[in-house]
Amino acid sequence: MKYHNLNYFIILALVILIPLNLPAQTGHAGKAKQAGSKEKDSKQKKDKDEEKEKITRWEFGLNFGTYFANKYTAGYYNGSDQNVNKISYVMSNYYWYQEIKRLLDASDTVIITEYPENMNYHVAITGGLFLRYNLTRHWGVFLQADYTQLKTDGEFTVEVDPASYLTEPDIRLFGVHGKEQRVNIDFGVHCKFPVYKNRMNLFVQAGMNVNYIQVMKSFVDFYGKEYSLINVYGNQYYVPNTNLQEYQNLQNGFGYGLYASAGTGFNFTKQIGLELGGCLNYIRVNLEGYRQFKPSWAIYLRFLLSNLVNTEEEQ
Repeated sequence: MKYHNLNYFIILALVILIPLNLPAQTGHAGKAKQAGSKEKDSKQKKDKDEEKEKITRWEFGLNFGTYFANKYTAGYYNGSDQNVNKISYVMSNYYWYQEIKRLLDASDTVIITEYPENMNYHVAITGGLFLRYNLTRHWGVFLQADYTQLKTDGEFTVEVDPASYLTEPDIRLFGVHGKEQRVNIDFGVHCKFPVYKNRMNLFVQAGMNVNYIQVMKSFVDFYGKEYSLINVYGNQYYVPNTNLQEYQNLQNGFGYGLYASAGTGFNFTKQIGLELGGCLNYIRVNLEGYRQFKPSWAIYLRFLLSNLVNTEEEQ
């Protein structure tokens, strides 16, 4: 009898304890499943973050733009006596002066009465190379070099055969011209701000400028006949049809200044991009008599090529 009671007691205990244990086991299994799901989501999120953090280190670009040079240095070519290249250099040579008199059909004298006071450069095309190394997704350093040729034209006034008696003066206008080549080398830091995913960004650049300038031409023309204002004969007096030795008269030099730029960038693929922007150079150009700091500016289109040296790297 006691043995049967013991069996009943064991059965009753199992009936009570088994239901109590089932929720606990189910709870532990659910928690384990939930933890696994969270771990998987965390891994996927980490993979996505790592994918976002991959950056392209090296970018190469071709710059094409329009350059607006400050008119200050255009005054170097106006031919006045305060400049290196003077119209009086031509007019004071007997043989050139006689040629000019014949061109102007002058019987007595030709006198310069006024020089141009407000010469400007023509708008010029510029182009060059660009290199950028990205330190992070937002910051990088850059180096670029752009080349342009600048032209300027003005008019000076001459009076032909001045008369001592009352009559209308014979006043004529003739052209004075200049041409130079200029190289701007800019280097500094680049910062961009993503706007639409990784496809579009805004950027700013700032840094230093080193420039090189060389005078190519400085001349006047009288009815199509050109006379160079650059003295290539030194202390020799020009005489036609003689074997005069010509000297190389280089009018060039290096200058420096500051550079700033801003614009919008577009990434079409991982290899191809485009940047549209404007820049300002506050520079000193090394032309004698015209060495003050002045601003020049440009607008440009830059074609970018990426992943030519290496693939994307994780940051």
